[in-house]
Amino acid sequence: MHGHVPAPPQPRPATTALAVTQRVLFVTVTLLSLGILSWVAMLRLAILRRRPLDWALFWATCALVLATLVVFGTGPDDEPGTLGYIALAVLFALAIGVPVHYLMADIRHHRLVSAVAPPPYPPQGYGPAPYGYVPPQPTGYPEPTAYPQPSAPPHQPQRIERVRAELDELSDYLRKEQGR
Repeated sequence: MHGHVPAPPQPRPATTALAVTQRVLFVTVTLLSLGILSWVAMLRLAILRRRPLDWALFWATCALVLATLVVFGTGPDDEPGTLGYIALAVLFALAIGVPVHYLMADIRHHRLVSAVAPPPYPPQGYGPAPYGYVPPQPTGYPEPTAYPQPSAPPHQPQRIERVRAELDELSDYLRKEQGR
């Protein structure tokens, strides 16, 4: 109760309008094409994250789309048959599954990238400053004298007494409510 006050959570950087626009665009393209262009969102994700699993999912999506197009192109014109219905189900599954996976992975990627931001200033003594950092120039004013800081914050007896009084009032009120 008398320990340090936890620091407030740091505000997250707002998602940029470009990232939101790209998400809307890739999901819309996938949904409106009924899964035929689902490989576009998977390619974007594979390029963005550069993980082997994302590249494997991209190539698997390309293979599934190509296979369904082949089935539709070579099947009979009058009745699609069982294989045609399976191909249609695969396209619908891609039209739903790819946007869900794309949104989850893209949002997670942007959260991780924003959590691992470069420091606002370079560490001292490690060579030239990266990120175009320009060290501050001396102003000619003398350095302020460092005064010792108190080790503990001053005690606030008025606040403690007020809290105690409020707690006493609350406990009296609760006792009266229980008595009814």
